[in-house]
Amino acid sequence: MHVLSRLLAAAALAAAELASLAPAAAQDTAAALSPEAREAERTARLQLASTGLEKLYALQPEARAAVEQSAGYAVFEVDSIYALLFVGQRGKGVLFDNSTKAPTFMLSTRAGTGPGIGKQKVFQVFVFKSRSALEQFVMAGSAGGDLGASVSTGTGGMTRSFNPSIDIYQIPESGLALQASWGGTVYTVDSQLK
Repeated sequence: MHVLSRLLAAAALAAAELASLAPAAAQDTAAALSPEAREAERTARLQLASTGLEKLYALQPEARAAVEQSAGYAVFEVDSIYALLFVGQRGKGVLFDNSTKAPTFMLSTRAGTGPGIGKQKVFQVFVFKSRSALEQFVMAGSAGGDLGASVSTGTGGMTRSFNPSIDIYQIPESGLALQASWGGTVYTVDSQLK
């Protein structure tokens, strides 16, 4: 039992370290974007958001009204790895404030723990039921976060946020994961696409 406690503590520490370093590393690697590459990435992210919403509406048609009536929404494409007790995710996406319709291009990094195995690419659609939830997600225009817990077997559905003002839909794109995890996700504005 003592060994398991140490393993869990080490995994949690490694996950926290990954979460704090990964957004900065992602920003650094994008530093060399030319104006043409920046515009191409913006266009790709807008298409990603459109594709994610189309897939969500096909699976859960009632989600369209929730998105349209919300304070705002975000769509991310996320790559996840579940390795025994470690969870790592990295993604990119775009947030829309429904009052302005302006896109905010973002990055995401998640680290957590919990039993699981597999690799999966998913769309995550966040629906912000209130303006305060939207503002909390992107604090001061630079970084936001959410704590969450999820259980999946590779099929689409809801992921629970600990914030009752945010609904999160998860739509699988590829791969398969069997997992029950918890952790924190850091969302940052992608400074290269401002």
